[in-house]
Amino acid sequence: MGSAPREPRRGRRARQRRLRAVPSRHGPAREHHRGAHRGRGADAAPAAGPRQGLSGGVAVLRPRSRRALVLLLMALAAATACRRHEAGPAVATSLKPVGGERQTLLLSGPWRFQGSNDLEGAEAPAFDDHTWAAVSVPHTWGERAWRRAWYRMHFVVPRKEVGRPLYLVFDGAATFADVYVNGTHLGQHRGAFTRFVFDARPAAVEGDNVLAVRVTNDPADTADSLPSGLGKQLYRLYGGLYRKVWLLKTHPLHVDPTEDASPGVYVTPGDVTAQSADLAVKVLVRNSGAARLPVEVRCRLLDAAGQQVLVLVRKMEIDGGASVPVSVAAKVDQPRLWSPSDPYLYRVRAEVVSDDHVVDAVEQRTGFRDFRIADGSFLLNGSPIALRGVGKHQETEEHATAVTDDELREDFAGLRDLGVNCVRLAHYPHAALEYDLADELGILVWAENGHSNTSKITTTGDAITREMVRQNYNHPSIVMWSVGNETAFVRVNRYAAVARAEDPQRLITYASNTGTRGRRYPLLDFIAQNTYRGWYRGAAGEFAQKAREMRFVSESGAGSVITHHTDYADAHRVVDHFEPEEYRQHVAEVQFQVVFREQKDLPLYTLWVFRDFGIDKYKGRNTKGLLTYAGLRKDAYALYKAFLRPDVPVVHLTSKTCFLRRGRPNNGIKAYSNRPELTLTLNGEDRGRRRNGEFRHPGGRMVDNVFYWPVAMREGRNEVTVTDGAGHSDSAVVYFYGRGGRRDTSGPPALVQDLRSSNPASPAFFVDDEIRAEWPFYYEFDGSADNTFHSLPPALEGARWISTRRLSKPPCRTDLSFKLREGAGPAKIYVLFTEGTPIEATLSGAGFRDANLAGRWRDNDLRLVGFRAWMKEARAGDRISVPGATADYVVLVQPK
Repeated sequence: MGSAPREPRRGRRARQRRLRAVPSRHGPAREHHRGAHRGRGADAAPAAGPRQGLSGGVAVLRPRSRRALVLLLMALAAATACRRHEAGPAVATSLKPVGGERQTLLLSGPWRFQGSNDLEGAEAPAFDDHTWAAVSVPHTWGERAWRRAWYRMHFVVPRKEVGRPLYLVFDGAATFADVYVNGTHLGQHRGAFTRFVFDARPAAVEGDNVLAVRVTNDPADTADSLPSGLGKQLYRLYGGLYRKVWLLKTHPLHVDPTEDASPGVYVTPGDVTAQSADLAVKVLVRNSGAARLPVEVRCRLLDAAGQQVLVLVRKMEIDGGASVPVSVAAKVDQPRLWSPSDPYLYRVRAEVVSDDHVVDAVEQRTGFRDFRIADGSFLLNGSPIALRGVGKHQETEEHATAVTDDELREDFAGLRDLGVNCVRLAHYPHAALEYDLADELGILVWAENGHSNTSKITTTGDAITREMVRQNYNHPSIVMWSVGNETAFVRVNRYAAVARAEDPQRLITYASNTGTRGRRYPLLDFIAQNTYRGWYRGAAGEFAQKAREMRFVSESGAGSVITHHTDYADAHRVVDHFEPEEYRQHVAEVQFQVVFREQKDLPLYTLWVFRDFGIDKYKGRNTKGLLTYAGLRKDAYALYKAFLRPDVPVVHLTSKTCFLRRGRPNNGIKAYSNRPELTLTLNGEDRGRRRNGEFRHPGGRMVDNVFYWPVAMREGRNEVTVTDGAGHSDSAVVYFYGRGGRRDTSGPPALVQDLRSSNPASPAFFVDDEIRAEWPFYYEFDGSADNTFHSLPPALEGARWISTRRLSKPPCRTDLSFKLREGAGPAKIYVLFTEGTPIEATLSGAGFRDANLAGRWRDNDLRLVGFRAWMKEARAGDRISVPGATADYVVLVQPK
């Protein structure tokens, strides 16, 4: 950064993969954690001193030292002007921050939307779109079969803003987008996951303006993308304007947003230690007017409380129509370091000043941290760190990829609760908010460019990789760029070179499922590997050897569906057909014991995946999530948390969604906990204490945080509780109706008596437990009845249900009848059925009426569909009959 090169230090620090600060065409001089160390290490002596001159140099600011401030100002004032009449950077201790003229307006809608594979001409301002659907953006057309679609909306440019800078900013459009204003084609962006900006000023007019966007998601059209539309797809590319769209207005002198839609401000901390750190800032300043103008650029470093740490000032003149980089640098004494335990964030505020007025300002957060790889292990701020995390997609059941900010915040709150210290944001650049949240929460990020099949994309792939780096350059949470996932190493060197040229500082990696391929990839700092031993092939116990060989595990795990269950002793899987929670438990218990106990020094383990997502696997889902598609936590979540957060009490009963069991009576009770011991109470009876570490896995391995009691349940209703004796417990109601169950009639009589099913092949059972959102209601757990509740009306709170086989299967059709227990109070009897089912007339004939209640649940194909509720009042002793139908429905009993 202006200092003379120094000789490399010898010894252990010299072996660390790090280069000296080097100049970059796109950003300030940056530290590169790669190769032999030729710059000042964390324990090296301070540099001899900055050069002052045309480049501006480095300034050290000690706010409480007047003498240092005076010397710095004198030295900086002596700098000579460059060919753009550029003055040296000035440093001041207090300049009152004032706002600029930048306005950012969210274009959420209403938009008009029309899915059509062959519609042409909709960019014309006079095009009639009144019959199109009204939608809000973010928006996706999801799984509908369109390959192309149009979006249109209107915006107004007041007279006083005509001719001033006007930009359209798209946070993401899948997959290629052609943008028009008033019929003028502003350009096309290629790639679904990176931001893009178009200058709308040449096409905009005073008053009403028409913005039209044609989006294509056709695999043939998007072959030249990351991922290629023609290759194997590991996730679904839902078409649409699935991220936000903004209208940006600025002063003619402004921070330039057009360099690959970057923020126009690049912040580079370097040589970071607890004693000091270098800070370099590059600001792209555009003069959109015709005349050459003087400009002053101020870069303020603010702490988390908003207090100014330092300010750097540079003056220059910029030609009309030009965009120029303005670089300043300083040294910061005793920076507060960013880490998972203390994610301290500073802000850099870049101000463009004209005639002593701030006409534009952009703020970027930054953190001072040093992340590197040394001798095969990761170091953060000089200390070893083992990365333990998850992979994560940008998708929810409710909105597919058009996720809301609240959904993203909920996801990251879940990551924090889980206790991970890293997240792999796979397999493509994610929304800016996700990187912001990682910055705030101290979660280290593996960022990926979207290269996830073997197509040989070149120019567009280069551009997308470059956009990823430039747009997300300032996030301290991002510690590595990934240039692909499972691509057989196709184009890995090419994209690694792009990332390295843009950012010599961060590590570069790749996730392989075909080994490491020797040493043919010199730009990769390490190669991570995906392994699914115990799922796609092999046994769960084989993971230990694979992890020892791979060292960097970027994916591993197993699928699970909350409506699939087996006895613990019979846990097995048929991939994409039968994926029970108990088999997922079997795999997780081995992997977590290996990662957290047997191989603690494993540098990287990222479990696949945080949440289920859409893909052509089990009923359109990849089921390896710790959460269901809707966000319900599976059993493996609790076990992972128990290992990740040993100081936070975790007590969790497993297999609770298997509410009615018909297997072995001594299948037993299992719990996950990081507590020293747990006690089981079954139906009010103490059934023994288990100590942590006593559990022996079926493969023979002793596994921590797993507790098991091989006890037999009684026939009918069982109340199960586990407690650590210190106020932490978990409870469940489990029914058992199998051979060998203990007969015990000591419990209170059930609310529902004399329950009868007219079909012996479809017996019915009353479940005296409250219905729950996201839970199953049929008792078939073999993959033939994957129906679950989703959203339940509050009016149904406290209702119990009668469980049957899936009633939409013709062989399971049955008439139901039952009595309300004598002495019980009145109750409401509800029948919930899928909308459109021809069952209303039958229910009306049985005395039911429309309850004016509706909600949503999933059918057996895991599709969200609506349900309606009909109801009748009943009193104690009444017999209620529900005529059968071949349809999805369930009977609820709600005591008053």
